[in-house]
Amino acid sequence: MPRLAPSLFRQARKQISPFAPLLLPVCRTLDSTANELRWIKEHVNSTDSLVPRKLGIWQACLKREKGIPLQYILGNQPFGPLDILCKPGVLIPRPETESIITHLTTLLPFSSSPLKILDLCTGTGCIPLLVASLLPSTSQTLGVDISPLAISLSRQNLSHNISLSHLPLSASKSITFTKSDIFSPSFLSSLPFSPGELDILTSNPPYISPAGFNKNTERSVRLYEPKLALVPDVNLGKGYDCLPEDAFYARLLEIVSVLQPKRVLFEVGDVEQARRVAEMVVRGGELKNYAGTVEIWRDDPEGEEKERISLRNNREEVEVKGRGNGRGVYFWRKDC
Repeated sequence: MPRLAPSLFRQARKQISPFAPLLLPVCRTLDSTANELRWIKEHVNSTDSLVPRKLGIWQACLKREKGIPLQYILGNQPFGPLDILCKPGVLIPRPETESIITHLTTLLPFSSSPLKILDLCTGTGCIPLLVASLLPSTSQTLGVDISPLAISLSRQNLSHNISLSHLPLSASKSITFTKSDIFSPSFLSSLPFSPGELDILTSNPPYISPAGFNKNTERSVRLYEPKLALVPDVNLGKGYDCLPEDAFYARLLEIVSVLQPKRVLFEVGDVEQARRVAEMVVRGGELKNYAGTVEIWRDDPEGEEKERISLRNNREEVEVKGRGNGRGVYFWRKDC
């Protein structure tokens, strides 16, 4: 990363605020610095505290200077129509996740029948909460995570968004979050869904390799966001014919083969990983009900750009939709 010119720090102090030079190294531009400082000031002004206002702003800017994610400092992140609370120890929702989940909800045909939704590795609960907010016919939604911190926060987010009227009061009964290990042999038997009745299965699982985590992730992610939510344990891949970073997808497809959900969307790290996951779906003997339906979505799947790429076996092609980085693998049951 190139160093910033000293003149830029002087500009930040003169044109924006004496606090701005603290933010500039992480924000990199004057416009971004001004935006973050505005949000920090709004947060401090709206928070009841015995700390004087200027001291509160200075303390927040010092945290940001260290690379602490802004969402942990402010305590929230907009996500579609929702306000998602964010706390250290739970992965911060990304705009790309919002984009592909929003697109998913536009593909469902109108139905007055209640929908059943399962989200695995739910984190803050942002995915099932967003689906529920965009699809009012949702009747039973379950979010699952192995982290007790994530489950506690997802339940807070449910209550928080009901209190803001972003979700109906009925969501307190129709949406639940539970702590569970999806790799446990008893996991499937613990679910309240029978095979074939699930409308949507989503997951944004850990998908980064240890090497990729150390080399390619941003410093603030490496230092402050939970590695548990980003990098699969290397032992999880044992017994699966896949790379260690793809272990969760192998397990998720086992779950799909049993539950036979109507529609499935997995978030992935890039097009190459999406290609590998698509290959798993295509070659999965228990997934024949999904044959020929696999798509790869980019960050903005609503973009008009489309292309077809060959899978490594050279016998199948899948369509890649949208603009940006490879972000999701979507497939659906052929009878839907």
